Amino acid sequence: MPNNEISDLLDQLFMQAKMRFGTAIKSRWFYDRDGCPGCGSEINAFKFKKKNSLSLNAFIYRDHGVLIGYLLCGKCAKQVINAKQNLPLHSEIENNLKKAFVSHLGH
Repeated sequence: MPNNEISDLLDQLFMQAKMRFGTAIKSRWFYDRDGCPGCGSEINAFKFKKKNSLSLNAFIYRDHGVLIGYLLCGKCAKQVINAKQNLPLHSEIENNLKKAFVSHLGH
């Protein structure tokens, strides 16, 4: 998926979040570091409904009012898609995204 497509989708997610949560959402940021925020593996396409797919996700870091967009590797994406409830993986992803965002603020 080219960067402009990801950017367009992230813009849509940001606008939806602003409509739903109003002023609680102040900004957006895309986690573009190497490796999956869930497990550190390489971000890769995976089969979903018989098509090659990427898993674009978003997380609201409420303390900073920021919508964080991110991609998952195929392994983590499949776990999240198939989850019937929150997994420890969800907490791992959120913690890693929070650390990365705070580190980004320091640069």
